[in-house]
Amino acid sequence: MCTSISYEALDGAKFLSRTMDFAFELNGVPTFLPREYEWISSFDKKTYQADYAILGTGAKYGSNYMVADGFNEYGLSAAELYFAHKAKYDTEPTPGSINLVSEEFLLWALGNNKSIAELKENIKNVHIIESDSGVMGKNQPLHWIFSDLSGATYVLEPEGDGLILQEDKTGVMTNTPDYSWHETNLANYLGAQPNNFGAKKFGDLEVEPLGQNGTFRLPGGYTAVDRFIRTAFNREVIEKPVDAKEAVNTIMHILDSVDVPKGANTKPDGSSYTQYQSIHDMTNRIMYYIPYANRNTFKVSMTDEMINAQKTPKEFPVNMTQEFKELN
Repeated sequence: MCTSISYEALDGAKFLSRTMDFAFELNGVPTFLPREYEWISSFDKKTYQADYAILGTGAKYGSNYMVADGFNEYGLSAAELYFAHKAKYDTEPTPGSINLVSEEFLLWALGNNKSIAELKENIKNVHIIESDSGVMGKNQPLHWIFSDLSGATYVLEPEGDGLILQEDKTGVMTNTPDYSWHETNLANYLGAQPNNFGAKKFGDLEVEPLGQNGTFRLPGGYTAVDRFIRTAFNREVIEKPVDAKEAVNTIMHILDSVDVPKGANTKPDGSSYTQYQSIHDMTNRIMYYIPYANRNTFKVSMTDEMINAQKTPKEFPVNMTQEFKELN
């Protein structure tokens, strides 16, 4: 379970954001990976290098830092989301190519591509392999959303036909079913609207509306289908922010509409809940991070000094106890 959106403020600032909904505790925090960061593939033990600096939500597993979402110094941004029962990877490695397990893919994508246009070309030499050798053990069924400074948004859903990028015209992505299914399903909710319906007569009885009724068609559950519809609706109708600072607040309100509290969605392996929200300002190279346990907004900037001088990975610890601002 996860929800992601691309977004743009009226001043042109571009964002990619997400909720991370998962039962397994990922312990991710804002993490910077420098240029030329080297990591070892869990699949074939080959060493790869990230040419470009990355800032995102990461954690160290074994000898590698992994990121679940983030952006690089050129503004390419991405997030991985669960794609249960649909993700289908290669069964065997391809000699002479880059062969990875799914959870490593973002390290390669953000570390070695400046834009979606570059990604489209370079991805031809990359293969994701069905394997349980990743740091999380069991093979992770994932799909990915990408956005860059051109404003383009694409999804990558491996379903057995290679790695093919598909344009995401709604700027929204959740989980299974696949993106095309969600896109088609939007037709079932054309009746949802931000303005209210007026009174209507039934015979001689005129029935007055009881309150806010324009959104009565919107689903309220936490399924991927329900979250996609609510997010697409809110992304479209909410008043557009004038600048990047206002956009962060707007995006938080959109993500809050699909935020999953602990206990609202339980599974045999635990409660799947929104462990954090991350908001990536690709234009200004700023990451905003809101953890479940502390609803403050934490900010990390990828500065020129950080890009040029920081030679080792750097984690930015976050207080996981709710903080309050005293007013008296």
